[in-house]
Amino acid sequence: MLVIYLLLLLLLLRMDLIPSCIRETSYCRDSTSIRPVRLVLTILQLFTPSISHSRQSSQSPPTDPKLAGDKRRSFSGSGGLLNRMFGSSASPKEQEHALDKDTNNTKTDAAVEQKATSKSPSGRKSTEDHSPTGEKKRRASGVSRARDMLSSAKQSLHFPMSSSPDHKPDKASPIQKLGRTDPALSVPQGSLNNSAGESIPGPRSTFRVGVTEDRNKKCRRTMEDTHAYLYNFLSTPAPAIGSESTKSRASSTESSALTESQAVVETDNGYFAIFDGHAGTFAADWCGKKVHVLLEDIIRKNPNTPIPELLDQTFTTVDQQLEKLPLKNSGCTAVIAVLRWEDRIPNSHSATGSTAIAPAVSAAAKVATSDSSSGKADVASAASNQEAKLREAASRQRVLYTANVGDARIVLCRNGKALRLSYDHKGSDENEGKRIAGAGGLILNNRVNGVLAVTRALGDAYMKDLVTGHPYTTETVIQPDIDEFLILACDGLWDVCSDQEAVDLVRGVQDPQQASRMLVEHALSRFSTDNLSCMIVRFDGLLVQQTVDRKTEPIGVEGDPPSQQGGMSEADAIVQSQRKKLDETGGLLDHVPNDIAEEIDGDPEPGPELNPEALEAARKGRNPSAAGTSQG
Repeated sequence: MLVIYLLLLLLLLRMDLIPSCIRETSYCRDSTSIRPVRLVLTILQLFTPSISHSRQSSQSPPTDPKLAGDKRRSFSGSGGLLNRMFGSSASPKEQEHALDKDTNNTKTDAAVEQKATSKSPSGRKSTEDHSPTGEKKRRASGVSRARDMLSSAKQSLHFPMSSSPDHKPDKASPIQKLGRTDPALSVPQGSLNNSAGESIPGPRSTFRVGVTEDRNKKCRRTMEDTHAYLYNFLSTPAPAIGSESTKSRASSTESSALTESQAVVETDNGYFAIFDGHAGTFAADWCGKKVHVLLEDIIRKNPNTPIPELLDQTFTTVDQQLEKLPLKNSGCTAVIAVLRWEDRIPNSHSATGSTAIAPAVSAAAKVATSDSSSGKADVASAASNQEAKLREAASRQRVLYTANVGDARIVLCRNGKALRLSYDHKGSDENEGKRIAGAGGLILNNRVNGVLAVTRALGDAYMKDLVTGHPYTTETVIQPDIDEFLILACDGLWDVCSDQEAVDLVRGVQDPQQASRMLVEHALSRFSTDNLSCMIVRFDGLLVQQTVDRKTEPIGVEGDPPSQQGGMSEADAIVQSQRKKLDETGGLLDHVPNDIAEEIDGDPEPGPELNPEALEAARKGRNPSAAGTSQG
């Protein structure tokens, strides 16, 4: 530190920026607070006689104490103290231009000095050029000299220079490296920083998406949130009767994904997700690229299984795959919503009053199989007859499925009232506390083993026995006349805003992008201390009602006219396009790079979800109660 102080004082001496009160006034000479500074200045002057001599020879007669010139300058403005000392960071082209400018300024230094020492009409020698041109030239020359001196000092202290020609580009992130083995991870970000890629509404879309995110730079150095959405998620599969049809469906899907790019089938089925990372961005980034792909594959292979069960299965698969990757300490909370068209039949035992036709057909087929002793052909015929009867009573409905782990939320605005469709998995929750205790853990200061503030998350392999990835799920039939929009957001919003307050704030805003921006700005004005991500999904109730009433051509279910024309899902098309690019450039690898684990060693900014001391204790296998348990 002493070397740095000496270098800074040397710069001040060279540029004559030492306040004259230190050199001239008796008060400052006698002040004990200035003596250390004067001592350092004396030492520097002994070792830099040329600087002292040049400053003394050009010093004007005693005048009133001034701070580096006659004009009052700001510290950061044009010509201010910081700019005069260090200048501003510049690109290579700007530096080359600055060198040329410095050469020209050097040529004019002699003329400027001659003009500065020339006599004025009053017979008095002028000690400085008051013209704007002279001031600018002298300022530019001083900035150039200061930049050269600072560059030399940084090189001697081994400081990296970002503008140096030898500066190496940043290394590829773990996600970028994994993207060479999995095209889904290398898909470019789409509009509004969409991790799923570029997705735009089709001619028959009955919803619109708006997203706003903010790092909250006053409180956070990094952005650990990601989000993803699709306007044309996978078509709702038709019921599959028998195991053979299910296997053939899966095999045909896998083969079609490897063919040349096909047209995207417009389904008007939506996928929306927000992932709030902790202990780094890896888990959130990975989920933003992969969860929708995994969910589609699982739905294809299990067309008769209810979606809530498939969402739970997807979250389990995500945990299993993250655990196999080199970076095991990263994790994220998640909130996911799937909005799709379904043919449903009345069911008095269901909380929604109806159930999807596929599980009902599957159950009827099982009954027919158990009651019949005839061959497979007769069983298939009986199952088909059951399906035909069920379809006569079925109606097309809009259904919303949600799943979440952690404290990210999804809220539905129903006739102006906020309806929460998620559950906050926190250490302060009594039910979650009992579950953690039953699994052998404990809650310290509302944190799992004093480390993690949430009790459920994706990733976090080192605590997976306690921090489960099984989600809270819901199933809601959308009412076109009263259901208006969805709000998906991370805890950065909900920490400073209630569900109803958020709904009231944006209910009258029809543009979802503007509405999401309003909520983020509201959270910032309430002094939120976390990253902020907010997604608004606004429904077009009139178009939804027309489809429900069959006034328009049906859409979104396998077997509808759009799906009969062939094609692939939007997610498959995006991944297939990226795979083709990697094949053409030779960038596709068949194994995971071995150096991914070496790229990240811990989290530079754990964030409020983690207690850094307790996290380190957990990683080393020590007793977490021995570490600090203060809130992060």
